[in-house]
Amino acid sequence: MVLMYAADRRLARPGETVVFTAWVINETGRCLKGVRLVPGSLTNEALDVLQFLPLPRPNGQFIGRLGKFETAYRSFSYLVTARDQLNDGELLSGMRVIGRSAFREFHDEHDAVVAVRG
Repeated sequence: MVLMYAADRRLARPGETVVFTAWVINETGRCLKGVRLVPGSLTNEALDVLQFLPLPRPNGQFIGRLGKFETAYRSFSYLVTARDQLNDGELLSGMRVIGRSAFREFHDEHDAVVAVRG
């Protein structure tokens, strides 16, 4: 199972919304169950712990079953604040995916970085 994780922009300004998207690719050739995304830290240059905007559905991180060679994606948004631009900062977001087959557990993780300028 492979996770690709990226932001919709490389540079953001205060007041803009950044959309982070996680693509999960089941390249195992086996049906996976219990597939879910586990958001890691979302921080700015000041190491503030940030929160994604509320998801349209409460279970946005749960994917469930992913058949052989199927893909799925989920998006998460963050509204950039003035504090995020301190010292020409960056946003750093981590994401992990977990799933299991009848034989083993699979996981992968990646980070996405967005520069913040005033």
